[in-house]
Amino acid sequence: MKIKFALLTKLVAPISVALISLVALVTSPAIASDYPQSRLEREIEETGSLLKGDGLTFRPGKERSTATKATIGNVNKYLYQASIDVLKFAPLASSDSNAGVIVTDWYSPKGQKNTQFKVTVYIRDKLISPEALEVVVFQRDKTGGKWPSDYKESPIAATFEDKIIRKARDLYLNSAK
Repeated sequence: MKIKFALLTKLVAPISVALISLVALVTSPAIASDYPQSRLEREIEETGSLLKGDGLTFRPGKERSTATKATIGNVNKYLYQASIDVLKFAPLASSDSNAGVIVTDWYSPKGQKNTQFKVTVYIRDKLISPEALEVVVFQRDKTGGKWPSDYKESPIAATFEDKIIRKARDLYLNSAK
């Protein structure tokens, strides 16, 4: 019996040490974080960030930088000002900086006298990020010389969102100078 126990101890001991070492390596974040990242890993980590690193981070689920937190009422002042600037070509129906809602009246772009658009911007956060902004654009087309009471959503909302985010970023960067 002593021989079998000794043999079992010789087999189990190295396996136990190997398993403990493996668990320590896998669960140790310090070892993994000390290893330099490849160029691809750095690019993947920085994807969505306009300034690289922590500034203006556009990555859902990641910790967000509060560097762009500047408020007017309950919303980011750069997003609010950028929205007003981007929509200055259209007449404003209402604007509420505390609620972060901007609504234009119906307008016709130059050369499109039979089409009208109405834009509504919702600013939902105190940081500059795409998640903080929602733009809805409605479109209606004149039929029979009259404007219909019904309308449809226009696909150009993403264009407005992009312009507003870029303008807000520029306002933020210029304010630091």
